[in-house]
Amino acid sequence: MPGTCHRLRIPSLVSSRSSRGSNDCEPIAPKKERHRVAMMGAARVGKSSIISQFLYEKYLSRYKQTVEDMHRGEYELPDGSCLTLDILDTSGSYQFPAMRALSINTSGAFILVYAVDDEETWHEVERLKNQIVEVRGKRVPIVIVGNKADVPEEVRKIPLKIAQAKATLEWSCGYAECSAKNNDGILTVFKQLLRQANIEYNLSPAVRRRRKSLPSYTTPNQNRTLSARYYLKRHSCAIQ
Repeated sequence: MPGTCHRLRIPSLVSSRSSRGSNDCEPIAPKKERHRVAMMGAARVGKSSIISQFLYEKYLSRYKQTVEDMHRGEYELPDGSCLTLDILDTSGSYQFPAMRALSINTSGAFILVYAVDDEETWHEVERLKNQIVEVRGKRVPIVIVGNKADVPEEVRKIPLKIAQAKATLEWSCGYAECSAKNNDGILTVFKQLLRQANIEYNLSPAVRRRRKSLPSYTTPNQNRTLSARYYLKRHSCAIQ
C-alpha cells in the first residue's frame, strides 16, 4: 500500500525479534527445507514406478533392475516456503549390501515398499526396518508402503488391517497403500512421510504442476557426468 509498509506475519517464517528495530520493511527470505529420502524394498515391488508416478506421472510398464538412481522434487508451498526432496531409488538386490548400508547412513527418511500379493516382500520390509532402527535409532521417519493395492482381494497375501496395525502400532511407522500401476494413493505415500518427519505443511490431494522436465540422455554431449544426469530427473510443482 503506497506510503506504508505492511508485513504479513506468518509464525513459521517470522522470528520474535522481527517486530522491533528498523528492519520491518525488509522482505523475509523464503524458508527452505531439504530432505533426502531412501526408497527401499525387495526387487519388483514397484519402487521405481512409485517415484515415476509421483514425479513424472508415468508408469514404468517394463521392469528394469535398479542399481541406484537419484531424483529430485522441488515444491513451492502456499506460505512461500520451499521444500526439496532428494529421492534415492535403491536396488532391491542382495548384490549391493555396501550401497544399502550407505543409503541407510546418509538418508534422513525412508519409504519401505512391499507388494501386497507377495508375503516375502513384507518380511524384507521388516528386515529393512530393523536394520534402519539399529543404525539410526527409533526416531528416524519411516513409512511402510503396500504397493499393488489394485490386485483382487483373493490374491492379497498381507491383509490391510494386519499390515497397518503392525506398522503403526508396533513399529511406530507411517503406513499407506497405493497402486503405482493405476496412479492411486501415490501422493498419500509422501504426505505420510512429511507427517512422520513432522513437516507440517497443508498438502491437498491434488498436485498442481508448475514446471516439469523428464529425464533425457539423448543429448549431443556424451560426456555428461553421472551427477549431472541425476539432476535431469526433477519435477517442480506447487502444493496446496
